[in-house]
Amino acid sequence: MPGLILEQDGAAHSGAARTLRRRAAIAWTLLQAPWYACKLTPISKHVRAPMERAKRVYHRVLMLPGFASSFRYVQRHCATVLMLHRFQDVESGVAGLDPKQLRKGLEYLRRNKYEIVPLAELFERLAGRGRKLRGAVAFTVDDGYLDQAEIGAPIFSAFDCPVTTFVATGFLDGDLWLWADKIEYIFSNTARQSISVRMGRAAVQYRLSSVSGPSAMSADFAERCKVLDDDEKHQAIARLAREAEVELPDRAPLGHAPMTWEQVRSCERRGMTFGPHTVSHPILSRARPEQAVWEITESWRRLRAEAQHPVPIFCFPNGRYVDFGDREIATVRAMGFVGGLSTEIGFADPASFRRGTDGPFKTKRLPFPEELSVLAQYVSGVERLKRIARGSET
Repeated sequence: MPGLILEQDGAAHSGAARTLRRRAAIAWTLLQAPWYACKLTPISKHVRAPMERAKRVYHRVLMLPGFASSFRYVQRHCATVLMLHRFQDVESGVAGLDPKQLRKGLEYLRRNKYEIVPLAELFERLAGRGRKLRGAVAFTVDDGYLDQAEIGAPIFSAFDCPVTTFVATGFLDGDLWLWADKIEYIFSNTARQSISVRMGRAAVQYRLSSVSGPSAMSADFAERCKVLDDDEKHQAIARLAREAEVELPDRAPLGHAPMTWEQVRSCERRGMTFGPHTVSHPILSRARPEQAVWEITESWRRLRAEAQHPVPIFCFPNGRYVDFGDREIATVRAMGFVGGLSTEIGFADPASFRRGTDGPFKTKRLPFPEELSVLAQYVSGVERLKRIARGSET
């Protein structure tokens, strides 16, 4: 196994540092053994069962009092930005994070005295203004769905937890519904047994009677749409609807509905803040130049017109580094935004934030996990230790 060198400071020879290194060595062995075992191909059933047991033990160890917190030294120069999307709502047919898991996560963070900070404050501290990060945690929610206002916001408020929600303003205006939701709606409502639809120069065939089901098919079609120019993407979705013989409603149905602007202001009174996420949620790198500029500028204009305290941080739709680029960053920077969020996986740290003029606009996040032990892994320093070991963090 490769060696691991932890960053050292002036206290490198102190007893505390030696204790950290011993703990890191133990953690390194514990964390990496299953990872290297997974490199075995194929894994027999005789090997897989012990590995699964080892994984369960590992997650139980993470929840032992004081274990995860002993790694906070690794997290001292960075912060964890957590991202969420949908919250489960059985009555509306929304599949998403179980609200009970969100409550458990917030209880864990409060009980273990993690500092949960507003996103705007976090960006100030990343820029070197204010206190050091010391493992701070910030929450973000993307898109502006109804369940985020009706289910998510009250839970965050109950734990006095700041959270910033990024909204697609045309969605809240009722002018449109999100394109990925249209795809899901089509596959879920078609009576056809097979569908063939042209995408670019190729035709894609779907058999609705297959074991993969509508969810897998809609996910596949959405992924294919991400590499199309924005205009062609909408044309492909329209062709899909025609081939599937599904009529799309003008307004998003209940399971895909947005919150209202009045709910935005109500959530603000509960402590939630809001930032812009474009008008129609396109992949900006696939949009025409004038469209990309309009999506950014118009979403900020609408948000400022409706929200009391809009946050000058931009959240890029889809959010991979291939989904936005120099053109979009230049637009956002020229508008006076202090930074931006991606969906690239990782931690927020001052070194990356201050790396050139683009650094503040490429802030990484981690998805809020369903398992409490994984949340403990993320915020404690254990996940960062793993990522350092694998070379994906420095």
